[in-house]
Amino acid sequence: MPRYRRQRAFTLIEMIVLLVVIAISVTALFGVFMKSSASSADPLLREQAVAIAQGYLEEALLKAFQDPDQAETGTCEEVTRSDYDDVPDYNCVNDINGARDMFGATLAGLEAYNVTVTVSDVNLGAGVNLAAARRVQVTVTHDAVGDLTLQLVGHRALIN
Repeated sequence: MPRYRRQRAFTLIEMIVLLVVIAISVTALFGVFMKSSASSADPLLREQAVAIAQGYLEEALLKAFQDPDQAETGTCEEVTRSDYDDVPDYNCVNDINGARDMFGATLAGLEAYNVTVTVSDVNLGAGVNLAAARRVQVTVTHDAVGDLTLQLVGHRALIN
């Protein structure tokens, strides 16, 4: 006489419980994924802000310490940025409608960045044989990310 084995399987209730557990797990993982993907652009925006600030700072620090054409007035002597020929001229940079190249053209894809440059005379401390020094601070912000404010500072010195 053949022996029948008792077959085992999932019951309907066990299947429903399993589906509910899987659904809750997937929902939780999807929430974490959405949170991380929503803020994944922040590092890119910060890297772009750093590159913009470095470009402006390098451009300013490569110029002459004082105006080679005339006595420094401390005002915006040059009409356009392409005419800037000394560090204090960069105190006039206030690009609030997008990062720009040295000729004033907006850089494609960087229209949401705002750049300001502040130039001030500073004392770098005793023990340094300096007649004068200038501090250049570049501040970059982004229209869409309110807490993105990046500041880079560099110094240009006139050595005796």
